[in-house]
Amino acid sequence: MNAKTTLKQTEIAIVGAGPAGVSAAITAAQAGAKVTLIDENANPGGQYFKQPTLDQPTQLPGNLGTNADKGAELISGLEHPGIELLTNTMVWGISEEDHHLKLYGRGESESLKADRIIFASGAYERLMPFQGWTLPGVMTAGGAQLMMKSQGILPGQKFLVAGTGPLLQLAAVQLLEAGGEVEAILELQSKKEFLLNATKLWGQWDKLGQGLANQKKLKASGVPIKYRHVITRALGDREVEGAVSSKIDSRGRICPRSEDVYELDTICISYGFLPATELPTIAGCEQFYDPAFGTYATKTNSDLETTVEGLFAIGECRGIGGVSVALIEGQLAGLIAAQQLGYDADQDETALRKQHSKARKSIENLGRLFSFDPGICDLVPDDVPICRCEGVTAGEVRESIRRGASQLNHLKPWHRTGMGRCQGRMCGPILQKFIIHEAGLEPSTVEPFTARMPIKPLPMKAVADYTTEGGETTWEDHVGGYGVARTEL
Repeated sequence: MNAKTTLKQTEIAIVGAGPAGVSAAITAAQAGAKVTLIDENANPGGQYFKQPTLDQPTQLPGNLGTNADKGAELISGLEHPGIELLTNTMVWGISEEDHHLKLYGRGESESLKADRIIFASGAYERLMPFQGWTLPGVMTAGGAQLMMKSQGILPGQKFLVAGTGPLLQLAAVQLLEAGGEVEAILELQSKKEFLLNATKLWGQWDKLGQGLANQKKLKASGVPIKYRHVITRALGDREVEGAVSSKIDSRGRICPRSEDVYELDTICISYGFLPATELPTIAGCEQFYDPAFGTYATKTNSDLETTVEGLFAIGECRGIGGVSVALIEGQLAGLIAAQQLGYDADQDETALRKQHSKARKSIENLGRLFSFDPGICDLVPDDVPICRCEGVTAGEVRESIRRGASQLNHLKPWHRTGMGRCQGRMCGPILQKFIIHEAGLEPSTVEPFTARMPIKPLPMKAVADYTTEGGETTWEDHVGGYGVARTEL
């Protein structure tokens, strides 16, 4: 290892300081373990419990303020002397041989060795393109939430919220409470399907209660929920000035004379969430296809330990679960990891396991409630960009699939899809849907892009500081040719 890289050591390293990671850190530290909690953001809390970043925090309205307060209460547990919190620090890789974590933060490169590693890397939002989706004023629903939570900024004034999932109604309520106007919510699911599948949530009163409360607030504010509707294009030359939506039938085809036009300045989209599995994948942890959410996630046993001994996965990276599941899994993984190191935790393990089983079952039903058919890809015109970083259009993707591309990695050398700044996080899930639909493949057979280090863009200095004992640096050369390794002294 290069002398420029500092080697740190800890007993339990936790990647991600969202609800799952914070919960795991507190539980493990209370059991007596030495814990290092790492997050690339300035403050712990993750996206759900995002804390205001201003010196004088803005008083957040309604639901936003309640979440921030709950998050602050949870985060206060990180003051435990057994916890080292590293914020503004990116974990950009992990060595498959010795499982050293590669860190970069505050301009310094570090390597972290841990007896146990818990991945709590969270998730990101799934999107579906439409004409004009690259215009300023189009953002994810979660992105709009983050601007309000962290900066106290309302990202627009008139909003259209579109996609599928419970986040749509929650985000719309929060936009209203922050002073915005919501023109409509476009929900992909039909009202009939929604009501029929909602019976699967019977007995899960907390989720039903949250949904009913949000609908009540939306109704009182005059916000229509248009079921089986999609956004077809954004209007405007330099920024969003409006939007067009249409109703679709059961086959995903646009219904005649169903077009609606809105005057607005902001479009918020969300088609659910996808696990961030890059680090556990690089570490050699087995992945599995989760049919409830139509995505790949990290496989674990009942102890939340992955197929690689000593490595755990919790929260969204082991399967979309929401905050309730994340908090329970954090406690359970923190407890098990500490016990493996010989510590006794004052926790009722049996009760935690029962809570975990019940919470996971609840979330699986919720995922199936908001699934969507890849046939929606037919609504995307050929000239619409799919990979925004490299400017690859839907037409180019379709042509490549017709010529035999059946995996995301087949598209990569042809079009450089997934090789831009987002590293496939935005286009990858869209491309999966396109391949599944155009090639008529089973969803589980189309795998994500191969995860590679660094998992996110960072200064070359950070990579250069990691060298072999012989002073060599090796990386994949995307200039000389995809898949070509180059080594220099």
